[in-house]
Amino acid sequence: MESQDVDINKIKKAYFVGIKGVGMTALAQVLRARGIKVSGSDTHEKFFTDEVLEKLKIPLHEGFRKSNIPKNTDLVITSTAYFNVTRQSRVTLNIEIQETLKRKIPILTYPEALGLLFQESYGIAVAGTHGKTTVTAMLGVILEEAGLDPTVIVGTRVNQWGSNARASTRGIKSPNRGGRDRAPLLVAEADEYQEAFLNYEPKGLIVTSIEYDHPDYFKTFGTYKNAFRKLVRKVPKDGFIVANWDDENIREVTTSARCRIVKYKMNQQKSFKLKLLVPGEFNILNALAAATLVHELGVGLPIIKKALANFQGTARRFEILQDTNPIIIDDYAHHPTEVQATLKAVRGRWPKKEIWVVFQPHTFSRTEALLKDFSSSFNDADRVFILKTYSSAREVRGKVGAKELAKGTAKHHKRVQYVSSIPEAVKVIKNELNSKQVLITMGAGNVWEVANVLGRHFWRVS
Repeated sequence: MESQDVDINKIKKAYFVGIKGVGMTALAQVLRARGIKVSGSDTHEKFFTDEVLEKLKIPLHEGFRKSNIPKNTDLVITSTAYFNVTRQSRVTLNIEIQETLKRKIPILTYPEALGLLFQESYGIAVAGTHGKTTVTAMLGVILEEAGLDPTVIVGTRVNQWGSNARASTRGIKSPNRGGRDRAPLLVAEADEYQEAFLNYEPKGLIVTSIEYDHPDYFKTFGTYKNAFRKLVRKVPKDGFIVANWDDENIREVTTSARCRIVKYKMNQQKSFKLKLLVPGEFNILNALAAATLVHELGVGLPIIKKALANFQGTARRFEILQDTNPIIIDDYAHHPTEVQATLKAVRGRWPKKEIWVVFQPHTFSRTEALLKDFSSSFNDADRVFILKTYSSAREVRGKVGAKELAKGTAKHHKRVQYVSSIPEAVKVIKNELNSKQVLITMGAGNVWEVANVLGRHFWRVS
């Protein structure tokens, strides 16, 4: 099924396979706001999206069964973890996908379905190796403050919304210079994995950073950069690209652009003078990206500065779960550059505290490809715990994992310890952690459970 064969305006009932995924949950919210009856299924594993789905009363089946798919379903939307159309083979073992194909129900992957929304919208895509989630959230908050009523799809919970999506309540006149016809404003995080972002047709694009990642799909840095080249070329001549000009890889990739390039750099903070609640130099750069784009849409600097000054951050992005006795933070950092930047921010904010980090590698292929960089990325930490590699639908095994990372890190750091499970990590840390330390959990898997359990423990005993 091709996305162009589906008219989203004629869909009355949609079913989501893998609905707990952050993008899937966000899309479910947006479609439901359009009057589409939405339900879905996923595994029993718990995520923050469970709370979002429960709050919105979106029916959720835990476990995959043929009978889960409602009668008269017009469209099935699936996570690429269960039905990967980017590969040559469309064969899947998921029983609900098999039933969908048997019943000849139209089926789209998440990127294909989001692509339909781009087709009918004035779409803004936010891409890059780092920062795209925070920049997307910042854009949403600024545009909301400006009264532009955007639809926004973010890769985690935006704290001000209590959700990872915002659905527009009305169409708006496209705010770009030149005044196009009325069209809804869509802002969406654009993931490069499996070249998913090539399903989108953005009028505006932000590229925050380009560093090698996802080696399980992109076998070389060259193929990784080439995906961004393809995305850059998709922006039409009358569109625009907001590009981090401090990044040499972005300067290289954007040479293929057909449209206007709007540049931003860290030194522009001197003129913008943005004040933020969220810490770290990386968040200043994120804010500059968002400010530059909305300024292109005609939003004034006073509104931009007000919205960013009140921006409360997002879940799992330097999220302070407990602010005293001890301080406990959770973060999504899963790339060496992100680890270094986040630990630098922790050190800058609490220079007199010991910094303990629990890091959980995400995918064996990434750990293997970036092992050297990972091993030397914990220099701002006083103690490092390496948790067993997170096993997901993407990869369940590999040559290089957490044990190898712990050995590599020990060459650069005196206090490194491998822990085989979340309960073990909690047990080891609980009896030693006190008000002298800052504990930060890091990773794209379920390492956040360590922070949550320890947070509840110290809240009870304080």
